[in-house]
Amino acid sequence: MAWERKLKSPAKKRQSEASPRSQTSPSRLKHIILAVGVFFWPVIYLFRHVFPINGTYAAIGNDFISLYFRHKVYLLANLVQFHLPLWSPSEAAGFPFYTNPFAQACYPLNIPLALWYKIAGGYGPVDQQVFTVLGLSIFALGLFMWLKSINKNIRAVLFAVLVMSISYKITETIRFPNAVHSAAWYPWVLYAMTRIMLSPSAKKAAQYGILLAFSLICLCTAGYPYFAYYSLFLFVPYFMVFLVKPLRSRLIGPDLIDWKRALLTLVLAGAVAGLVCSPYILGVRHLVSQATDRGGKDFAYSTQHPFAFKDTLGSLVYPPAANTEGWYFFSITALLILIVYLFACKSSIPDGDGDEPSCDLTTRLFFLVWFAVVTYITYGRNSYLFAALWKYMPGFSRLRVWPRLNIILVPVIAWALSRAYAWFESSLLVADTSKNRKAPSIARLLITLLAGYSAIVAAQIYFYGNNVCDYMWLTYFKELAPQTILFIVLGCTSAIAIVSILILSRKFSFASPGRRTAILVILVFIAFLELRHTGTRIWTYQRRLPAPQTRFRVNMDAIMADAFAVPRTDYYGTITLSPAFNVGTIENWYFDRYCRFLKNTENEREARKILLGVYDGTRIFFSESIQHSTIASFLQDAARFKTTAGHLQAYNTEQLDWEIQAPTDGYLCFIDNWESGWKCFVDDSPVRIELLFGTFKAVRLTPGPHRVRFCYRPPLLPWQEGVQ
Repeated sequence: MAWERKLKSPAKKRQSEASPRSQTSPSRLKHIILAVGVFFWPVIYLFRHVFPINGTYAAIGNDFISLYFRHKVYLLANLVQFHLPLWSPSEAAGFPFYTNPFAQACYPLNIPLALWYKIAGGYGPVDQQVFTVLGLSIFALGLFMWLKSINKNIRAVLFAVLVMSISYKITETIRFPNAVHSAAWYPWVLYAMTRIMLSPSAKKAAQYGILLAFSLICLCTAGYPYFAYYSLFLFVPYFMVFLVKPLRSRLIGPDLIDWKRALLTLVLAGAVAGLVCSPYILGVRHLVSQATDRGGKDFAYSTQHPFAFKDTLGSLVYPPAANTEGWYFFSITALLILIVYLFACKSSIPDGDGDEPSCDLTTRLFFLVWFAVVTYITYGRNSYLFAALWKYMPGFSRLRVWPRLNIILVPVIAWALSRAYAWFESSLLVADTSKNRKAPSIARLLITLLAGYSAIVAAQIYFYGNNVCDYMWLTYFKELAPQTILFIVLGCTSAIAIVSILILSRKFSFASPGRRTAILVILVFIAFLELRHTGTRIWTYQRRLPAPQTRFRVNMDAIMADAFAVPRTDYYGTITLSPAFNVGTIENWYFDRYCRFLKNTENEREARKILLGVYDGTRIFFSESIQHSTIASFLQDAARFKTTAGHLQAYNTEQLDWEIQAPTDGYLCFIDNWESGWKCFVDDSPVRIELLFGTFKAVRLTPGPHRVRFCYRPPLLPWQEGVQ
């Protein structure tokens, strides 16, 4: 009876509900099987990315090879020798390695990768793609564990996880492996936070505190600072849910919280992660502050790649019209279920499993406001909120491409979608057959569904008919143009399927778990088709594996031994995997002082190539002065002492030992960029490093024999330092 239910205390209510749930919930073994299936779901979806067929695979393009793969090979080649490289002489005439986000040098999952490098005899592009896709698997499993902890309808959880883990924001990000592995830990942090808050004992809280600390460490060291920063807009609002009791009761449950234990565990876990990551985080911050265009306070830089309402609408219904940097299309199937939940929902409806998916106005507004705030921030220069955050929020102005902030909408939408699907499934059980007057009728659901789909298809037809496409789609995905009509066709298919299910619910009972599972399979399959025709081809092209070797194995000892005898290269790119070290750069990165040197010497290109060792590999000069206005005058000065510049004793990534018989007072110049971690010792005594052309290392010597040692020893907690 309803009045008897109201008289029960929360504790008794939980006890009374425990038995039905335990009887109807899948067994522990089934949960494990589902978890394994969820983990491998992205692998199945991106099958051609990880399993070559007849020597051909779907190769990831964009920055995948130049920025990430090469750094990974370089790192693993060092790690198997039990050496963490701190400095890279192989890119941009010298650049820090361990704090370079592209290198992902401190990420814990590099340990199993190094073992694989050793066992497999190297590391290839397909290995890197497997590593990237497994990041999606970590994300999917974390999403499953988190949503399962706050939503007992396992089918609803599966629908949300299977759809959102292959949504366009996720698959678009695979061109940035470091970004994938950063986002992978979002749901794990949310899961650990939830379990800590609801833990029944100190032991359980401590266990999940360890998980939280590890997840935060992985998030911070995965090598994509943007996503680590974006997490503030995900974790802070989520924590606020627990603080607001009415919202917590509706979204999480009525469980009591031991606030003292929970807060202590959260603080300790955060402190441990902060202590472990602080050298890396501060090092990255220090490095970024020296990089070109990364110093902050440049509004035009921060608002590049604008997002607007057109892009938001395109992300929801027609991806070609949206800016690729921020789209998050997750199928019309899932969108229609969300629409029905948001606009047809009237009340909490028992779903037959002992749970009551709340759909009151407060919870629906919570998700809408969260979505709207994040979306409004991504509008950049057209957003007053963005302008305020850019001006007052620490670190905000250093970032750009703000449409990427939409990555945090993936877990938010997944959470809302899991609740929407649970309510949708419940509505099929009671609509038109229940005595619950607040239950929605089939007519109400159909009207809401058809109205929502009419708006969707109208927007799709407008975009398609007027050929409204984002410039990135036209630039990078022109070969996908024939696929655009499928967004409309398959969207129509999903609408027909959901309408059919609603109509059938009047004639057939969906109380059977088997029938509800069948509905889940049908809807997931349709969503899969909606996403796959384009989602698996984003930033990819067909590539045949090189023969006979498909993996790179780098001998770092041989490379360093040959480095001073091999000419450097000068091209638009990053790190090299050979003794031909690169002195070129890429846009918006590397030391600002070095980039300014390159810009200011454009009229001396031939002389600059001589200075940088592009012709003969020379990178040590002796000169009487370093106060030269041109490269040519410096080379004339140094040419007088070419035969007395000394010789190499030893060289590795972080240290150079050089012997010289200085003919006069002058400077030994090492054409390798300076950074505050560099020290110099002359005859075992520390000396001050001066700068040649504002960027290269130089030390003053007196006449006579000297042993000069340059070594890179960055401090544990790097701060902004001047020239020593």
